[in-house]
Amino acid sequence: MKKKLLSVLLSTCLAVGLLSGCGKDAGTPADAAVAADDSAAEESGTLEESLQEGEASGEKIRLRMSYWNSEDTVQALLDFLAQAVPNVEIEYQFIENSNYDTIIDTQLVAGEGPDIICESAGGVLKHARLGYLAQVNDLAADYSAAGTSLFTYEGNVYALPGISWFEGIYYNKAIFEENNIALPKTFDEYIAVCKQFQELGITPLAAGLKSWEPMLKNSMAFVTAEYLSTEEGKSFGEDYRNGEAAMAGTWNVYLEKWSEMITEGIYTTDMIGIDHDQALEQFATGNAAMFCSGPWDYDAIMAKNPDLALDMMPFYGTQESEGWLIGGPGCGFAVNENSANKEAAMEVLTAISTYEGQKAFWENNQGGSSFLSGVSFELPEAYTGVSEALAAGNVYCPWNEWGTAAGAHENYGTEMQNYLLGISDLNTTLQNVDTAVSELLAK
Repeated sequence: MKKKLLSVLLSTCLAVGLLSGCGKDAGTPADAAVAADDSAAEESGTLEESLQEGEASGEKIRLRMSYWNSEDTVQALLDFLAQAVPNVEIEYQFIENSNYDTIIDTQLVAGEGPDIICESAGGVLKHARLGYLAQVNDLAADYSAAGTSLFTYEGNVYALPGISWFEGIYYNKAIFEENNIALPKTFDEYIAVCKQFQELGITPLAAGLKSWEPMLKNSMAFVTAEYLSTEEGKSFGEDYRNGEAAMAGTWNVYLEKWSEMITEGIYTTDMIGIDHDQALEQFATGNAAMFCSGPWDYDAIMAKNPDLALDMMPFYGTQESEGWLIGGPGCGFAVNENSANKEAAMEVLTAISTYEGQKAFWENNQGGSSFLSGVSFELPEAYTGVSEALAAGNVYCPWNEWGTAAGAHENYGTEMQNYLLGISDLNTTLQNVDTAVSELLAK
């Protein structure tokens, strides 16, 4: 199950910085382990012949790759591909995230679009269902199930997971040590630690609840540990996107327990007026013991306090475990089924599916790791505290499994803000999220 859940990661690694955490699960979906058939072998041979002919003639096969991240986030990968697949020339197309889905949808409907498409989990499921993406089962067999499960539709894999992102709880090591407070290993111990800091007049957790993200991630991490990672809850994401499950009546018991974050005064209504940067400043300057974030904030934190002794702990459930991180693949590499150069696009994905390819992609996205079996990167000191969670593959992003309704995670975060403020009770909060998800799935 851990292998299914986004384990994102980090096999060992996490190298750091930001974004990503790749699952180091050893398992791969059985359906993704399909061996290449004769047709695939013929295509491979055809491509090899084509590349050889291209090398002889000096001509290059032109491919277009789209992504919502700027080119500098994949520059090392592009440089690697230029060397690894010399007869292919990649035209990188950056599309603003706000317009990405609309533009890609329009192009694919017209039978056009990029040859290689960087997709979200929801985008892959939607485009695979409509027949716009090529299967990548053979290549996916070399990746962990934690990464490929998000890009699987009706037993076939349609995208390869890129470097993952992750979020945990940064903590000020000096504040813990100076006050002789031990690190928690369960949710109840975490609540007790927060109360110890409160008694000492120290803010336990800096939180910018002006944004809907903190309560979203913190609460979902708890539900993951308590329910989504269990045999009982492992199919919730798939059932939810298929309209066969609801949060209301299912998540209530877990969120009632998690609500001690509110009843014990760790999350307070006045935090609704604090934004992310203000919370980061509070933590970085030693005015709070902990701060929920990921590698993307590391540089900003250290810039404000270069002497800060920083580490990270995972989120915990009620049972002692390695803990969990919120995260998942930053994107999936998919091939346009209607590409005139599909074979060459597959060759590019083959190059990406090597240690060198993963390392190149990681170079501009340090802070995460790879889902490719046997690939890991050096774990930086600032993430020593989550090494066990990463090694166990305990990295999961619940809304990644909601398919075309993945965008409703923002509704969840907003509704949780209302719950904190007492505008709605817990059941109403979850019912409102269910309604938003149902409306998106119906489109």
